[in-house]
Amino acid sequence: MSKVINTSGMKPGSIYRIALENFVTYKQVELYPGSALNLIIGPNGTGKSTFVCAIILGLCGKTNVIGRAKKVSEYVRNGCEQATIEIELYQQPGERNVIITRSFNLRDVSTWSINHKSAREHQVQELINKLNIQVDNLCQLLPQDRVQDFSKMDPQQLLRSTLAAVGGQDSVAQLDELIATKNNQRGLSTKLQNNAQLLQEQVRLNERLKVIIDAMNQRKEIQKEIDICEKKKLWIEYQDLREKVVEYSNDKKEAAKLITSHKTKMEPLEKVIDKAKMGIGKLEQQKLKSSRETHILKDKVKEMTDSVMAQEYKIREIDSSYQAKLEKHRNREREIVEAKTKLEKLISDKRRAEENVGDSNKVKMELAELHKPIAKTNAALETLKKQKLEVQYDLENNITPQIRLYQNKIRKLEDVREKRLESLRLYSDDTYRAVTWLRENRHLFNGPVYEPMMLEINFTDPKFARYLESTIAARDLVAFTFESSQDMNLFLRKVRTEGGLKRVNAICSQGGELNIQRGDINQLSYLGFYTYLVDTISAPDAIIRYLCSQYRIHKIPIGNDHTYKNSGKVPANITYFFTENHRFTVRVSAYSGVSSSSTIEIRPARLLANTVDVEKITDLNNQRMKFEQAAQSHRAKMQDIDNKLQVLEVNLNDLNMRRKRINEGVEMLKTIEAQIRLQTRKVEEIQQEPTLNIEQEKEMCKRKHKECVLKQCKMHQELKGIMRSLQDKTLDKEICSVKLDISRNAIVQQESQLRELKNELRNVEATLENIENLLTRAKSNAKEKLLEAKRCCDNKLPHDPQFPYREQFDKLPAELAQLQQHCIELQTRIECMDPADDRAVKEYEEREQTIARLKSDVNSSSDNNRILEEKMERLRRKWLPPLEELIRNIDRSFGSMFEKLGCAGEVKLDKAGGDDDYDKYGIGLLVKFRAGEQLAQLTRHAQSGGERALATAMYLMALQRLASVPFRLVDEINQGMDPINERKMFELLVKVTTENENSQYFLLTPKLLANLEYNEKIMVHTVMNGRQIMNYKKWDCQKFLENARSYRM
Repeated sequence: MSKVINTSGMKPGSIYRIALENFVTYKQVELYPGSALNLIIGPNGTGKSTFVCAIILGLCGKTNVIGRAKKVSEYVRNGCEQATIEIELYQQPGERNVIITRSFNLRDVSTWSINHKSAREHQVQELINKLNIQVDNLCQLLPQDRVQDFSKMDPQQLLRSTLAAVGGQDSVAQLDELIATKNNQRGLSTKLQNNAQLLQEQVRLNERLKVIIDAMNQRKEIQKEIDICEKKKLWIEYQDLREKVVEYSNDKKEAAKLITSHKTKMEPLEKVIDKAKMGIGKLEQQKLKSSRETHILKDKVKEMTDSVMAQEYKIREIDSSYQAKLEKHRNREREIVEAKTKLEKLISDKRRAEENVGDSNKVKMELAELHKPIAKTNAALETLKKQKLEVQYDLENNITPQIRLYQNKIRKLEDVREKRLESLRLYSDDTYRAVTWLRENRHLFNGPVYEPMMLEINFTDPKFARYLESTIAARDLVAFTFESSQDMNLFLRKVRTEGGLKRVNAICSQGGELNIQRGDINQLSYLGFYTYLVDTISAPDAIIRYLCSQYRIHKIPIGNDHTYKNSGKVPANITYFFTENHRFTVRVSAYSGVSSSSTIEIRPARLLANTVDVEKITDLNNQRMKFEQAAQSHRAKMQDIDNKLQVLEVNLNDLNMRRKRINEGVEMLKTIEAQIRLQTRKVEEIQQEPTLNIEQEKEMCKRKHKECVLKQCKMHQELKGIMRSLQDKTLDKEICSVKLDISRNAIVQQESQLRELKNELRNVEATLENIENLLTRAKSNAKEKLLEAKRCCDNKLPHDPQFPYREQFDKLPAELAQLQQHCIELQTRIECMDPADDRAVKEYEEREQTIARLKSDVNSSSDNNRILEEKMERLRRKWLPPLEELIRNIDRSFGSMFEKLGCAGEVKLDKAGGDDDYDKYGIGLLVKFRAGEQLAQLTRHAQSGGERALATAMYLMALQRLASVPFRLVDEINQGMDPINERKMFELLVKVTTENENSQYFLLTPKLLANLEYNEKIMVHTVMNGRQIMNYKKWDCQKFLENARSYRM
């Protein structure tokens, strides 16, 4: 909590102290304003307006009130993470000051505290409202970037701002209440008039419908009688259904008796048939068993028959063998002659082969001579293949990966354009969409068209991006560049007018070769300057020409820390330059000729943050070309090796073919020798075969015949036994079949009787099921009919004492046919009448309700209208006279001050509509600056900038004497005034703010005229910045004054 107590009678809400830390350009600073007029002076860019921003943001103001950055995080000092604003305000006399603190970081997160205790923003807002501080009211606080907005306010806005600043929020609330009450009364009067007209029309329409409604009522009576007939008809139908239920119940009982009788007859038959079926089952088992045994015996017969046939085949084979031996014996001499003839032919073929191939020694020598060149050629081939593999390995594993590596690095550097395009989309979606449109429609333009500068500009080093972005306005960085004005107009018409992309900028700049005259940077090297800004960028000539003409980037040098330390030695003709981290701007006053410099710390680049490093890309391309040349050399070397390999492989194939021919001759000779050995052996075997003994062979054949015949006889005996068993089993099978036929025929009659009984039983059961369905349906229909009849008769039965239609039922026929005839007669009577129009009835009834409602609304609206008029009159008497008195006071002060300036001014209450059109009430500012002119409304079009600034200042000073706000702040309102008006304005300001006990007043200005008059209530705050400025806490004003006095002496 503050230790300062309001003992001097300061207005609650006046500022005692402002402390900033890491806010915009200030690392740490404190400002103690005076109680009356506070003049904050200093060169442009030193940080005067920073205090305006601090007051607005520190007292719950929004960034749009300032008119600069959109996010609060952009007010954090460059290089810092968090900023703090601390404002100490006076409270009621005798109370301690209140300290409001706001801290915020780069993530736009704010924390608030009151007297160093954590608080919520709405609590701080409540405190500020209590002290009547309105940072968003231009009549109280007018930032530099909002000065022109004052003249843009219409009379209604000016009235509201004036009431909020002078009359307080109660007066604004009364105006809002008056407007709301008038709107309500106006709406209510319109509603009352409309309802009265509508009521007359509705009454007239319903009188015409009444005749139709009477006829419809008569029709309804007949329809009611028909409805009663229908109700009695339901009860008669119910009685008929009930009788059917009784009938179906009796039929069900008869069908049940028939089912029982049929089941009694079926039981003995089923027992007899079941017993017979058991016997049949046994016979079938016996038949099945006999069949299986018969099949087994048949298989044995087949096997035995096959064995007999096998012996028969064996006998035939013995005979064939004997005949073959006998035939061979007869042909033995012929085989010997043929074998010897073949042997002689093979020996002759061998001699011819030896003559062609040569002897073995010659062949071995020839093969040995061929082996040496073949081995030498194979070795040369292996060497060349090894060399090729080494070159190929080096190409694939060393050179090609390096080429890909450099290609990827170059691609990543060139992808910066896409990153910049994404930054452009985040900054301006309209411009991004225009770029997309241009890329699809570039063919529409005759001359060159360049995308936004931020996409076209590249830097020799990324560090230079922040220098250019600090120099070039953002609107130009996102502007499209055209070399033809016709192309530019076509483009703007397409994207702005037809495409609806309003926030798109474009400039026109001549193309062609550049001829830029720049100074020699070496002449400035002693100050640390090493390049001009234009030499750090690469872009199309049209863009560079525009930047040079508009921003003179060819005249802006860039230096280093040495330049920063020697900034005072920079030549006077260089008014704009950069050091390593700062931008220096030198301005010369048009009034005094005195030069002043401002220093701003350079922020990191945002739009140009991602930049293409042209030098690095060039270096990478050179490295890539070296490797590609090496790869080309390797491929040429591999091609040369392939050519050599092809020659060697041809030679090797010739040598191998010669060796193959020799080997084939040797192999053929070996084959013939092997055939000779085999044929010789065959001749010897034939000659050595023993002589065949025909009688002995004949006896052996007979003995084998006998053995086979004996085996066949034995098999025939076994076959005879099997056939006998097969005959017995076949007979048993046939006997079982006969028994089965007899048994099955015996139960045919019983089964037929049983089937007849079952069919009759099924028919009876189906009849019973049908009866049950009919009975169920009849019961359901009777139940539904009963419920329907009871529902339409108030849930009462005809014999109940409270039955509602007893008398009507007694008068109606009791038979269904007669009742239906009566209904037809009644229906015929209705049909003879005009048809009923339900819409007319509904319309009549709805209109009757509408008439009743309208009568109620008319009466209610008349009362409410009278109440609103009385309320509005009370509010008017309470609000309008003080307002008129307030405007007369403002008019007197405003006119008096303008008269002292030799001009004329008037403030009046402007009632654009009638006296009760409160929403059109406003304040009209009428000014005249020259003798021959008439008073004219203050607007941004009728007066010059200086005249508007003077009128704004006069109006704010006129409010100063009447102000209920604790302080008022105006930033650089004297810019554009001529020296005479500026001096008079200042004299009036001093008089208004210091002669009476008015609110605190802050005036921010970069300059003051010479020889102005001051008094003790004026406090002058001088803002300076620079590298050698000492900390504000070390300032000793008394010592400075003593030094100044001694210097004058």
